[in-house]
Amino acid sequence: MGRYISLAFTGYRTEKLPFPLTGTNAARLKARIMQTVAEQAELGVKYFLTGMCRGSDLIAADAVLSLRGKLGIELWCAVPFDGQRQTVPREELGLYDKVIKNANGRIILCRNAVPSDYPKLYNERNRYMVNKCDGLIAVCSEDRIQPGGTKNTVEMAKKLDKKIIYVSLDGIGGYGRCLK
Repeated sequence: MGRYISLAFTGYRTEKLPFPLTGTNAARLKARIMQTVAEQAELGVKYFLTGMCRGSDLIAADAVLSLRGKLGIELWCAVPFDGQRQTVPREELGLYDKVIKNANGRIILCRNAVPSDYPKLYNERNRYMVNKCDGLIAVCSEDRIQPGGTKNTVEMAKKLDKKIIYVSLDGIGGYGRCLK
């Protein structure tokens, strides 16, 4: 597969995560992502790309920001459409704003979106990220990916023979205990 220097994140939105994203659950997920980011940075990955959706994307972006100074890595935002911020629940706006403000850069893929276009634009954003990166960090359990954008993005990456690194949700908030 060769050397890679850029990875994009994919993962569930807050409402699709199998546990409430509060307190220790969010902290445990962020710690797992930070460990994965640090391991990949040690292997030479410098650029991390987030799609800016609530839930896993924002937690992953925050993890990169937490490690950026120490590891010399960069965070880039692929915003699917201008006005995406208005789709983020109030309780996650602080994190969204922190990520946008502190990222190394961002690209807004569509400037004149209407709400009926949002599902298509999220998919186009996913395709953009897969095409631009060398690999993918998927915040989901490899053997139990729920239908939706995360699964579609993983499938896109597989078709292009991209490296996929899974950050398991098992053991967070009780998830996975009865599924094994």
